[in-house]
Amino acid sequence: MNNRPLLHGLTAFLCGVMVMVLEMTGSRMLAPYLGTSLIVWTSLIGVVLASLSFGYWYGGIIADRFPKTHLLAKIIFAAGLVVALVGGSYTFMLQPLSTGTLNLYIAALSAAAILFAVPGALLGMVSPFLARLAIDNVGSSGRTVGRLYALSSLGSILGTFLGGFILVSLLKTGTILFLIAAVLVLVAFFLQCETPPNKGNKNIPGKKMPNKAAATFFALLFVGAGGWYHVFGDSLLPEALHHRDTPYNHIRVYDSGSLRSYQTDPGLYSQSTIIVGHPERLASRYFRYVELAFFYRPDIRNVAVIGGGGYVLPNYLLATRPEVAIDVVEIDPGVTAVAREFFDLKDDSRLQIFHEDARRFLRRTKNETKKYDLLFGDTFNSHYGVPFHLLTRECLEEISHRLSDDGIYMVNIIASAEGPKRKLFEAFHRTLSEVFTSVDVFMVGGPTHGDNVQNIVLVGFKGKSGFPDSPDAPMDVRQLLNHRWTKPVPQTVPPLRDALAPVEWYLL
Repeated sequence: MNNRPLLHGLTAFLCGVMVMVLEMTGSRMLAPYLGTSLIVWTSLIGVVLASLSFGYWYGGIIADRFPKTHLLAKIIFAAGLVVALVGGSYTFMLQPLSTGTLNLYIAALSAAAILFAVPGALLGMVSPFLARLAIDNVGSSGRTVGRLYALSSLGSILGTFLGGFILVSLLKTGTILFLIAAVLVLVAFFLQCETPPNKGNKNIPGKKMPNKAAATFFALLFVGAGGWYHVFGDSLLPEALHHRDTPYNHIRVYDSGSLRSYQTDPGLYSQSTIIVGHPERLASRYFRYVELAFFYRPDIRNVAVIGGGGYVLPNYLLATRPEVAIDVVEIDPGVTAVAREFFDLKDDSRLQIFHEDARRFLRRTKNETKKYDLLFGDTFNSHYGVPFHLLTRECLEEISHRLSDDGIYMVNIIASAEGPKRKLFEAFHRTLSEVFTSVDVFMVGGPTHGDNVQNIVLVGFKGKSGFPDSPDAPMDVRQLLNHRWTKPVPQTVPPLRDALAPVEWYLL
C-alpha cells in the first residue's frame, strides 16, 4: 500500500500548523522586550512572510535538483533544531534590544529577523518540496499541488486558532517553542523512515533512520536547552516582584520602597503606581484631576473607568467617595487578576467589572438607561499609545451618548502639546472639540513645558463649559487649575476617525 500521499498531506498540514503557532507565539516573545504595538506586529508578520517567500523560492530550486524525501526530512529536522535553539536563547538575544537605544522600527525588525528568518525560510521550503515529490503524473499535477497547499492552509488556520486561543494563554513561551520543535522532529523522523521509490536505479532503499549522531546531539540539545530555559529563562527578564503572561500582555510588578507599580511596556514608564496600603492616596498625579470634576459637580454618582490597570482610580473612589458607584471596563482579565493579587483590589457592591473591549462595551450598552456623570479613559497598549479606536470621533460620540446631560469625559494621553510630537495631541483635541461642548486641557508636568512628552489630561464637557477659575477654591483644586493649557491649539491636523487614525505614527 502506498502511504506517500497520506504522509505528504500530513506533513503539509502539520508544518502549516507549526508556522502559525510559531508566529502567534512570536508576539508573546517580543512583548516583554519591545511591547505589543502595531509596529511590533507589522515587523513580525512582515519578516515571517518574507522568510516564507524566500523558502518557497529556494525550496523549489533545491527540490528540482535533489527531489529526495530524506533531504526534505533533513530540512524539517533543521527547522526543529533552530526552533529549539530559539526557545532556549531568545531571552538572551532580545535583552540588548529592549534598552530603548534603538529606534523601535529597527529594534522590532531586527528582533523578528533574528528569531524567525531562519525557521521561516526552512519551513517555507517544505511546500514546494512536497509538491515536487508528490507529482508522479503531469496530468494530475494541478490537483496534487492544490491538495497540498489546501492542507497547508488548513493547518495554518488551525495553528492560528490553536496558538491565539489556547497555547499562548495556557503555556509558557518556551514550552510552546519546544513543542513546535518536537512536532517538527517527529515529522522529519517519519519522512526519513519512508522508503521512496527509486526510478532510476534498481530497488535501492532510501535512508530509513536519521543519522544516530545527529539524533543524539539533537536530543541532548533539546532536553538541555529546554531545562536551561525553564530553570534560568525567567532570570533573564528584568528583576521584578512578579512576572505574568496574560492573553494581552506580559506584566511585571515592581516594588520601590512604599510604591508598587506594574509595567507592560519595557523600559518606558511605570503604570498604575500605588502607595502600598493606602488606596485613599494617589501616587500618580494625573488621577488627581478627577477632584476637579467632583469639586465642580458634587452630584456625581455614576462613574465609568475605561482601562482598569492596577485599579488605582476605582480603589481611590471606593475609599474616598462612598456615594459613588463605579463601572470598570478592562479588556484583559489577567490585569484584573494581578490587581487583585498585588494592588489590593477587592470585591465591592459599588464596583462592577466588565472584561471586554471598550468599544464593544459602549455599543452593547448603548440602549441602557443608566448614564455616567463622569467617564475616565486611561487605556494604553504600548509605547505611550492609546488604542486608536478609543480616540476616534465615532468612539467619542458613543461615549457622549453614555454620559448624563452635564456629563464629563476625562482622558489621559501621553504626548506633547508643542514641538515635533504634538500631532497626536492636536488631532485628539480637534476630535474632542467636534463632539463635546467645550474642552479643557491640563498639562500634568506643567504648562511651561509644552514641548515635553508628558501626561496630558483632556476634559470634554457635554453640557456646561469647562472648569471656571475659582479664587475661593481649596488650594489643591487651584494647583490643578494652574496646570491648564491656555495656548490656542492649531486645527491643522485632521480629526481622528475609525477609517484613519494614525496614532502610533504621530507618536513616533
